[in-house]
Formats: sequence, C-alpha cells, structure tokens
Amino acid sequence: MKNLVKTLLLAGPLAFAAFPVVVYFSASSNPWWSLYKHAFSDLGGPRAANPWIFNYGLMAMGLLVVVYSFGVLLASKTKYESFAAGLLFVAGVFLFLIGYYPSGTKPHTFVSLWFYLQSFIASTALGIALLLSGRKAVGTALLALGLVPVPLGTLIEATVGWPSVAILELAGALFIGASAIVATLHYIREA
Repeated sequence: MKNLVKTLLLAGPLAFAAFPVVVYFSASSNPWWSLYKHAFSDLGGPRAANPWIFNYGLMAMGLLVVVYSFGVLLASKTKYESFAAGLLFVAGVFLFLIGYYPSGTKPHTFVSLWFYLQSFIASTALGIALLLSGRKAVGTALLALGLVPVPLGTLIEATVGWPSVAILELAGALFIGASAIVATLHYIREA
C-alpha cells in the first residue's frame, strides 16, 4: 500500500514537470508564439499549428493531478486533509478541461481561471489541515503557497504590470508546482 501511495503522490510533481515539455513541443510548432506576448493557451487555440500537442498535454496533466489527489487522499490522516484532496481532484478536472475547451471556446476563460483558484484553495486547505494536526512547518508552507499568489499577483499588476498572460500563468504554476512538491515530500516522509 505504501508503494501505491508514493506512486500516486509522485503524479503531482510529474504533472508540473511535464508542463515545460508540452510547452517546448507546442512552441516549436508555433514560432510566432512568445512567452512575453501571449498566453500559454494560445498554443492550443485556433491560430496554433498542431494545437493538439498543447491541449492533449494539458488533459494528460489534469489526469495526473487527479491521480495525485488520490495519493493525498490515501495518505491523509484527518478528514480535513481528505477534504483538501477532494479540492485537488477538482483542480485536476479543471486542468483537464482547459485542454478540452481550448482558447477560443466559450468555457476556456472560466476553466482556466478556476484551475488556478481551485489549486490555491486546495493548497490553503491542505495547509490548514496540516496545521490543525500539529504539522506546523509543512502546514505553514502550504498555507503560504496557497494564500500568497493572488495578492502578490494583484500587487505586481498594480505596480509594474505583467509583461504577458503567460508570465502570470507561469508564476501561478510555480506556486502550484511548489505546493505539489512540498506535499508529496511530506507525505512520502510520513509513509
């Protein structure tokens, strides 16, 4: 059982390690795309050559996050951690839906925004759950990784502005990936 849980947990960091690979191959097919001018979703939109690379990549990453949520659920020691695992599951579904509803479709903006917000909410909830169970260091880290991105992003936008949507998305993804790494390392050490 411990090996299964560890394998499921590794799917979270793997999802975010896959992101630069998907972007590399998508951007290689679309030399017009720029990290400093566009959104990542433009690589899967109507203007993109081979949009399936990006969209199927996001769908695969969404499935990995869903698998990761099951790892968190199986490693959970409290009902609050289990609740946070459910929030992670929903975040994975939204990531899948970003690829299913690519740029240029009506639901795209909603599912994209909610993937990020749902991920931050899940990190916040898991941080609180771990703090309540006395695991202060990891709980504080996850709480910060969930709470800091939105106000920080808003502050950056208000002061200097984001050079592109892709840079904003990348900043959010770094917080989400860091949350997955912190939680995975914590639960693997506990197993």
